[in-house]
Amino acid sequence: MLQLFLMDQKIQYLNQMIEIIDTKVSIFKKNKTKLPQAAYQAEKQVLTRTIQDTIQLAEEIKPVPFSLINDLKTLIKQL
Repeated sequence: MLQLFLMDQKIQYLNQMIEIIDTKVSIFKKNKTKLPQAAYQAEKQVLTRTIQDTIQLAEEIKPVPFSLINDLKTLIKQL
């Protein structure tokens, strides 16, 4: 019962992280040509780390959402 509760919490957290990533990446892609180089690199690094953390969380969920993980890895390459 506790494991099921913890898994539900992880899924809720994963969904929240995906929402945040979607919002932040959209803003980043829209404004990246306007950003100074240092700000661009810093924002890209933060987004990449956030996505990597989200991938790590997704890998803890059973069954593992492989398509989501692949989408997140592709998103990192697109930044």
